[in-house]
Amino acid sequence: MASVPQVDKYPTKYDPYRPVDSSLHRQIALDDLREEPVIAEQALQQLREWITKNTAIHACRTDARFLLRFLRVRKFAHVASCETLERNLAMRQRFPEWFRHLDTSEPWVQEMIDSEFLLPLGRDDMGRSVILYRWANVDIERFTVAHQIRFMQMILECLLEDERDQIAGTVTISDYSNVSMKTIAQWSLTDIKNYIDCVNKSFPVRVREVHVANVPMFASTIGEWIMSCCSEKLRSRLKCYGSVEAFVSTTNLKALLPKEYGGEQDVSELKRELRQMLDQHREVLLALDDMNIDEKRCGSIWNQNQCTDLESGAIGSFRKLNVD
Repeated sequence: MASVPQVDKYPTKYDPYRPVDSSLHRQIALDDLREEPVIAEQALQQLREWITKNTAIHACRTDARFLLRFLRVRKFAHVASCETLERNLAMRQRFPEWFRHLDTSEPWVQEMIDSEFLLPLGRDDMGRSVILYRWANVDIERFTVAHQIRFMQMILECLLEDERDQIAGTVTISDYSNVSMKTIAQWSLTDIKNYIDCVNKSFPVRVREVHVANVPMFASTIGEWIMSCCSEKLRSRLKCYGSVEAFVSTTNLKALLPKEYGGEQDVSELKRELRQMLDQHREVLLALDDMNIDEKRCGSIWNQNQCTDLESGAIGSFRKLNVD
């Protein structure tokens, strides 16, 4: 089991910065993030001092592994790192149904793993974690949007506990083959907008590539709207394919794909590894709930009225369709 970090913002002793063990990821950190030991140690010290002086933050992890995810995603820019950390804390309280009590031992989590909706595939040649989403595998009669987001967040939190994933980032593959209109319509526009805001501003993850395959025509309008909500940087990393075959024929990730995609991996082994990862990090994920930020500050960070008009208009009517 992974050790559980404390959330005391005034610890008696801080753990020091240590470069990641992987030589590949040390080089990526230096080349992409300008991460050098002296710079990283100074940045950690500044961020820890900011946490102690920020009266709105009542409890927060201050271990290097946690704080470095925010420094790395903002390339060690102090102000931007502080803003992302504060928004991350506010996000957890603003959307507790998505980000709190991430208990990997709950029965529904095992069902979600068995559904093969989301499978981490391992790392590519560039050291990036590759994640496969298969949206047609979501049983919407069993799993709500909150279930889906919670499951995604469990996996993301586990990955971010590994500094290699903080440094090299992630590659996502979304397969929409055979997805139903009900599955798409299950997500309200408010859900979509709020979740994308979290991805854009609060998730300390480096999204390197997003591959989307076989989006049905009935989802094209809402797909365009989703992209309009994404940051310019995220949009620039998106690649769309008319079919899964088109993606497979051009990707250099083929070896990582499950055998049914023409790859080399056994899905049963991928599910076993996923279960093991979630089990090992259960206590770490539950302990994230111990972090706390002042409710007034949380409200000022997150404009609770930002989605008031999202359900109106032509796109809003999409969700109101009578879907068989």
